[in-house]
Amino acid sequence: MNRPIPTSPFAPGADRARGGAVLDLLLFGPDERSAETTDGPRHAGQDIWLSSCETVGLSARAARAAGEAQARVFGAGTALTLPQWFDDLRGRLARLFNAPFCQTVLAASAAEAEWLFDALARAASQRPIVHVAAAPPERPEGGPPARFFPLRDRYGLALPMEAIDAEAALQVGEAVASGADVALHLADCSETGLWGPSRVSVARMEQDFPGRLTVLVDARQMRGDRETIAADLAAGRAVLLTGAAFAGGPTGAAALLLPPRLVARIGAFDLTGAFAAFSAALDWPPILRERRRDDFARLADLRLGLRWEAALAELEGFFAIETSLRGSIEAAFSRELHRHLAASPFLKAADFRFAEDGAPVLLPILTFDERGRAIKAERLRRALASPAARASARAARRRPVHVGAPVLIGVRKALRLALSAPLVNDVSERLPKTGNFNGAFQPLADDLHEAFALWGELAQEEV
Repeated sequence: MNRPIPTSPFAPGADRARGGAVLDLLLFGPDERSAETTDGPRHAGQDIWLSSCETVGLSARAARAAGEAQARVFGAGTALTLPQWFDDLRGRLARLFNAPFCQTVLAASAAEAEWLFDALARAASQRPIVHVAAAPPERPEGGPPARFFPLRDRYGLALPMEAIDAEAALQVGEAVASGADVALHLADCSETGLWGPSRVSVARMEQDFPGRLTVLVDARQMRGDRETIAADLAAGRAVLLTGAAFAGGPTGAAALLLPPRLVARIGAFDLTGAFAAFSAALDWPPILRERRRDDFARLADLRLGLRWEAALAELEGFFAIETSLRGSIEAAFSRELHRHLAASPFLKAADFRFAEDGAPVLLPILTFDERGRAIKAERLRRALASPAARASARAARRRPVHVGAPVLIGVRKALRLALSAPLVNDVSERLPKTGNFNGAFQPLADDLHEAFALWGELAQEEV
């Protein structure tokens, strides 16, 4: 039986609540739980952030929300207890997808969330568990070992959904035939902007193998349709989220949303290895906290709570924007990307997409020099983030541009450019001041123009 959870407030003093340095340490400091790191500036500043497939600088809006939460929870005289705070955070995450009856488990990274899901899937089954997931780099390494289905062919071309569905179904069928149950990872948006298997195929597998399939919708990129994720939860599928990437919070925050149908199947469970020591009692809802066989080593991870406060400030603002306006901002962003790519002889999108085809705005881009040779992506990424170090006078005058780390597309590595919730929120907040969409979107269009101008200049310098 777990020890009782304290209910007294944690009030280390008003001086700490006011300490911006302490808040930065909690948001960005060393974290033994998470392998994820943030390079470069911690706050957004004046840099151009197009790197939301991984992380972005913290906006003033998100930083303010974290600071207010720090004062509210840890300030002198506060009446809000730690259990109340974490219960509220978990409830807010579930309500993002109109799923108030779902249970939420917090984690310090997507990889940790996958391992926690592994423990819960085993506790919901009487058989061995085999994971079936998209092959790296579409699903980052670090989670439980899995059987893979590809989303691209050997040349880096996106496979037809029919081929993805067929391979995923084959892997699931073979695992079930071997006597195992299956934890199927559905990529809602992969690390290169693809998805699969299709929901139709997953529903068919759930019917073909009743009681043998536990589905995790990997929505760590947060680029899928909100209503679709809500439907996944209603269908009994778990969902993995992160507070970094699209959400715009600091690295080191993830979550699992667990629908009632799945929670009802979960029996007593164990956490092993580092997760046994690091996972905190208040990361878990009471109904699951009591099902762990061992005691938790710690009550709460204050860093995790503050990181989610920052991310939720962006996500709740994003979902409060009218769907039509969000769609208009995403379409305008996509059109600008296509316009700049069409005008550049050095840049090539890894996947052709129409500007308004509804695909997630996460685009891998290959870079070539004047002789048509691929430029080393990691060196180019560093140069984009440090233009002042360049010999070119034009490049040195430009602001730093942050893009996503290289990812393998066939035999070449591409940099990734992506839209984020903070950028959409910025456009929405400017709209009442400008009075028209074009005026509100123009600063983002200007940032894209400057980013592609620097990118093209560096390509010509043969970085």
